[in-house]
Amino acid sequence: MSKTTDYSKIRAELEQKLRELMERVESIDADLSQPANDDWEERAKEVEDDDVLSAVGSLSVDEIEQIRAAIRQIDAGHYGTCVSCGKKIAAARLEALPFVTTCIQCA
Repeated sequence: MSKTTDYSKIRAELEQKLRELMERVESIDADLSQPANDDWEERAKEVEDDDVLSAVGSLSVDEIEQIRAAIRQIDAGHYGTCVSCGKKIAAARLEALPFVTTCIQCA
């Protein structure tokens, strides 16, 4: 396999994951914007749920930024290079974590 093929496949996977995460964040935002329940017991449960949703949303936004950065690296021709030491990141590491920016030694 050539590097272009590998990166094209990874890019397609990243773009798919990006779409999924963006849909998740939109859904979370819609849930969080719902009006509060008048029943105080229900409202307490909703606040707990909202805290969890908010945390998931924050993690998703972080992952979206990492994916966008990886796509920019692919476009710029720097994908797969460790940002710390400049060495190539192992293909197995990129397959497991396609938006990783450091080699295993620098991680």
